[in-house]
Amino acid sequence: MASTTFYRILQFLLLGTFILGCFVTLFLMYGKPFISWLSGPVKSTVSTDRVKNLFSTKSDKNVTTVLIWLWPFGKTYDPSLCSSLFNIDGCFITADRKHYIKSDGVVIHHRDISPDLSNLPPFKQPSFQKWIWMNFESPSHLSQLPGIENLFNLTLNYRQDADIEVPYGSIVAAEGEEDFVPPSKNKLICWIIHAYGQAFGKYTSDQDYFPTIANDITEKLYNPLSVGTVPVVLGPSRKNYENFISRDSFIHVDDFSSPKELADYLLLLDKNEEMYLRYFEWRQHFKVKKAYFWAEHTCLACDYLRRVIQVSQAI
Repeated sequence: MASTTFYRILQFLLLGTFILGCFVTLFLMYGKPFISWLSGPVKSTVSTDRVKNLFSTKSDKNVTTVLIWLWPFGKTYDPSLCSSLFNIDGCFITADRKHYIKSDGVVIHHRDISPDLSNLPPFKQPSFQKWIWMNFESPSHLSQLPGIENLFNLTLNYRQDADIEVPYGSIVAAEGEEDFVPPSKNKLICWIIHAYGQAFGKYTSDQDYFPTIANDITEKLYNPLSVGTVPVVLGPSRKNYENFISRDSFIHVDDFSSPKELADYLLLLDKNEEMYLRYFEWRQHFKVKKAYFWAEHTCLACDYLRRVIQVSQAI
């Protein structure tokens, strides 16, 4: 009798366990979980950054990063024009300093450096990184900053001996023969003083005028050339000017023995159209290309760094 009772109890326990197991299984399959550990996300033991790097490492190696540490004269510009305007690909130009540690180059404008150098990068320079000194002022207009002599790896300016040369302008071949007609003028001479200091609390702006008398080879030479005037130049020698522009595109004061002789020649040109038009014959085959401040400068810096990196990787 006891044996029969024991087997009935065992049978009841087994049946109850089976029913309970089925209930739990159905609940887990179709029921809405309400316990936090069931509804919470499963955390991977693999870092998401590591997963991202598996896909981004190759592309990062093909992109050259250039950091604009100081906006030139505080003026911002669109840094994403390298491909569209200058046909330079693979560049990431940014002013976001969080990219400093991975930047291939850091462009620093001389005129914006504090006299005590306090606004230069305070971080350690990575071994692969190049600091680029950018300046477009002549030495006579440049402040001396003791302590920067050994800080920079590359130079970026208008000089022909710069690592990255960016002239104020250049004469390039035209795509085809052009029939250039000088614009009509109602003035014989336009003499603009680029900088006269302070007068009655007002300053003049060199962006408001196109000077026709220049004493250096900057935008003050290429601007009048581009709009169809004949620059009357001084300062550098004629030979120096001819290294950059056609010898028949300008008038040099050194070609005359006195200011009166120069004035008489200009009056003669005003009356003799054939002589005057000779100064524009070069426009049939050439045109003026002006520098695109400042986007072109940082894009060319990136292009230089890309070529340096490619050479170093090939060695």
